[in-house]
Amino acid sequence: MYLFNNLIDWPIVSDRLQWEGKLVLRDRAGVPHIFFRLKLSGTFFVERSSEPFMQVGGLRSRFVRIASDGLSADGYFDEPPPAEGTVEFGYARQVFLRCARSFEGGRIVRLRRDLLPAKVANLDRFAEALEGVPPLQ
Repeated sequence: MYLFNNLIDWPIVSDRLQWEGKLVLRDRAGVPHIFFRLKLSGTFFVERSSEPFMQVGGLRSRFVRIASDGLSADGYFDEPPPAEGTVEFGYARQVFLRCARSFEGGRIVRLRRDLLPAKVANLDRFAEALEGVPPLQ
Protein backbone atom coordinates (compact mmCIF):
# COMPACT_ATOMS: atom_id res chain seq x y z
CA MET A 1 0.00 0.00 0.00
CA TYR A 2 1.33 3.42 -0.90
CA LEU A 3 1.17 6.41 1.38
CA PHE A 4 -1.56 8.84 0.24
CA ASN A 5 -2.45 6.50 -2.63
CA ASN A 6 -6.05 7.73 -2.60
CA LEU A 7 -4.84 11.28 -3.41
CA ILE A 8 -2.81 10.37 -6.48
CA ASP A 9 -4.29 9.89 -9.93
CA TRP A 10 -2.24 7.19 -11.67
CA PRO A 11 -0.46 7.46 -13.98
CA ILE A 12 1.29 10.71 -13.21
CA VAL A 13 1.63 12.71 -16.44
CA SER A 14 4.52 15.16 -16.54
CA ASP A 15 6.42 17.22 -19.09
CA ARG A 16 9.50 16.84 -16.85
CA LEU A 17 9.69 13.22 -17.99
CA GLN A 18 11.82 13.10 -21.12
CA TRP A 19 12.49 10.24 -23.51
CA GLU A 20 15.33 9.56 -25.91
CA GLY A 21 15.17 6.68 -28.37
CA LYS A 22 17.90 4.93 -30.31
CA LEU A 23 18.75 1.64 -31.92
CA VAL A 24 21.58 -0.11 -30.06
CA LEU A 25 23.60 -3.31 -30.11
CA ARG A 26 23.72 -5.32 -26.90
CA ASP A 27 25.44 -8.58 -26.16
CA ARG A 28 23.05 -11.31 -24.99
CA ALA A 29 24.57 -14.74 -24.31
CA GLY A 30 27.62 -13.91 -26.43
CA VAL A 31 25.57 -12.87 -29.48
CA PRO A 32 25.09 -9.24 -30.61
CA HIS A 33 21.40 -8.30 -30.62
CA ILE A 34 19.83 -5.18 -32.02
CA PHE A 35 17.34 -3.48 -29.70
CA PHE A 36 15.38 -0.27 -29.60
CA ARG A 37 16.43 1.49 -26.37
CA LEU A 38 14.17 4.07 -24.77
CA LYS A 39 15.84 6.17 -22.07
CA LEU A 40 13.58 7.97 -19.61
CA SER A 41 14.79 10.77 -17.33
CA GLY A 42 13.29 13.55 -15.26
CA THR A 43 12.57 11.81 -11.98
CA PHE A 44 14.16 9.32 -9.59
CA PHE A 45 13.60 5.70 -10.62
CA VAL A 46 13.78 3.17 -7.81
CA GLU A 47 14.58 -0.53 -7.83
CA ARG A 48 11.66 -2.48 -6.45
CA SER A 49 10.85 -6.13 -6.02
CA SER A 50 8.37 -5.81 -8.92
CA GLU A 51 9.79 -5.90 -12.45
CA PRO A 52 9.92 -2.44 -14.13
CA PHE A 53 8.58 -2.03 -17.67
CA MET A 54 8.12 0.62 -20.35
CA GLN A 55 5.56 0.90 -23.09
CA VAL A 56 5.36 2.83 -26.33
CA GLY A 57 1.80 2.66 -27.55
CA GLY A 58 0.92 -1.02 -27.16
CA LEU A 59 4.52 -2.28 -27.37
CA ARG A 60 5.98 -3.41 -24.03
CA SER A 61 9.71 -3.54 -23.27
CA ARG A 62 11.58 -6.83 -23.10
CA PHE A 63 13.50 -5.61 -20.02
CA VAL A 64 14.40 -2.39 -18.17
CA ARG A 65 17.66 -1.35 -16.52
CA ILE A 66 17.56 1.43 -13.91
CA ALA A 67 20.77 3.50 -13.67
CA SER A 68 22.79 3.04 -10.50
CA ASP A 69 22.16 6.70 -9.55
CA GLY A 70 18.41 6.28 -10.22
CA LEU A 71 18.30 9.33 -12.52
CA SER A 72 17.32 7.39 -15.63
CA ALA A 73 15.90 4.10 -16.80
CA ASP A 74 16.57 2.29 -20.07
CA GLY A 75 13.87 0.14 -21.62
CA TYR A 76 14.94 -2.39 -24.26
CA PHE A 77 12.52 -3.52 -26.97
CA ASP A 78 13.18 -6.43 -29.32
CA GLU A 79 10.79 -4.99 -31.93
CA PRO A 80 10.76 -1.57 -33.60
CA PRO A 81 8.56 1.00 -31.87
CA PRO A 82 5.38 2.29 -33.47
CA ALA A 83 5.62 5.54 -35.44
CA GLU A 84 3.95 7.37 -32.55
CA GLY A 85 2.39 6.61 -29.21
CA THR A 86 2.25 7.25 -25.49
CA VAL A 87 5.42 6.60 -23.45
CA GLU A 88 4.76 4.96 -20.07
CA PHE A 89 6.73 3.46 -17.16
CA GLY A 90 5.56 1.13 -14.45
CA TYR A 91 6.16 -1.93 -12.31
CA ALA A 92 4.56 -5.37 -12.74
CA ARG A 93 1.29 -4.42 -14.53
CA GLN A 94 0.69 -0.94 -13.05
CA VAL A 95 1.57 2.16 -15.10
CA PHE A 96 2.85 4.88 -12.74
CA LEU A 97 4.37 7.48 -15.09
CA ARG A 98 3.39 8.85 -18.50
CA CYS A 99 5.43 11.33 -20.56
CA ALA A 100 3.46 14.39 -21.57
CA ARG A 101 5.39 14.43 -24.89
CA SER A 102 4.25 11.63 -27.18
CA PHE A 103 6.68 9.30 -28.86
CA GLU A 104 7.73 10.18 -32.42
CA GLY A 105 9.55 7.39 -34.26
CA GLY A 106 11.20 9.84 -36.63
CA ARG A 107 13.23 11.27 -33.74
CA ILE A 108 15.18 8.11 -32.84
CA VAL A 109 18.90 7.66 -33.48
CA ARG A 110 19.51 4.87 -35.99
CA LEU A 111 22.43 2.55 -36.70
CA ARG A 112 24.27 2.27 -39.99
CA ARG A 113 23.61 -1.14 -41.44
CA ASP A 114 27.03 -1.30 -43.11
CA LEU A 115 28.78 -0.95 -39.72
CA LEU A 116 26.93 -3.81 -38.00
CA PRO A 117 28.86 -6.99 -37.19
CA ALA A 118 27.95 -10.28 -38.86
CA LYS A 119 25.14 -12.44 -37.46
CA VAL A 120 23.25 -9.82 -35.46
CA ALA A 121 20.16 -11.26 -33.78
CA ASN A 122 16.84 -9.44 -34.35
CA LEU A 123 18.21 -7.82 -37.52
CA ASP A 124 15.25 -9.08 -39.55
CA ARG A 125 12.85 -7.25 -37.21
CA PHE A 126 14.74 -3.96 -37.55
CA ALA A 127 15.75 -4.17 -41.23
CA GLU A 128 13.28 -1.50 -42.31
CA ALA A 129 14.48 0.87 -39.57
CA LEU A 130 18.04 0.52 -40.94
CA GLU A 131 17.33 0.97 -44.63
CA GLY A 132 18.70 4.15 -46.19
CA VAL A 133 20.14 5.46 -42.95
CA PRO A 134 22.51 8.39 -43.48
CA PRO A 135 25.98 8.23 -41.89
CA LEU A 136 26.22 9.29 -38.24
CA GLN A 137 27.77 12.72 -37.71
